[in-house]
Amino acid sequence: MNKNKTAYIRNVLVNKMEDLRTSADHTILKLKKSDDKFPDPFDQAAVEASKVVELNCRGKELNLLLDIKETILRIDRGLFGICDHCGRPISEKRLMAAPMSKLCVMCQEEIESQRKKSKRRHQYSYRISYNHA
Repeated sequence: MNKNKTAYIRNVLVNKMEDLRTSADHTILKLKKSDDKFPDPFDQAAVEASKVVELNCRGKELNLLLDIKETILRIDRGLFGICDHCGRPISEKRLMAAPMSKLCVMCQEEIESQRKKSKRRHQYSYRISYNHA
């Protein structure tokens, strides 16, 4: 991938990271300001449940933020676009669609295939019954 496209992807990731930080800051301010006390315990429970959902969403965004930071570091260190598994280049098309990809398509498919096989073996292991009555 040429340097202009890599710089473009880096810029997009930096902007996404800033958006996530702004969103997190907004959530923190909102949670600090809200001192919701309701006489009805059901209303209170609904508000608390809403806060839990929002915090869970922010937790997922934290993982995304960490992935973005790692990708930016890979770009800065010249490792962007190189498969972690086989060391071959990751296709430009894949990187444009999913810039945080660390594996080429072939390695990704191989790993997913192994996971499926492992999951099937694990799933069937519970079905075996040894009744020796």
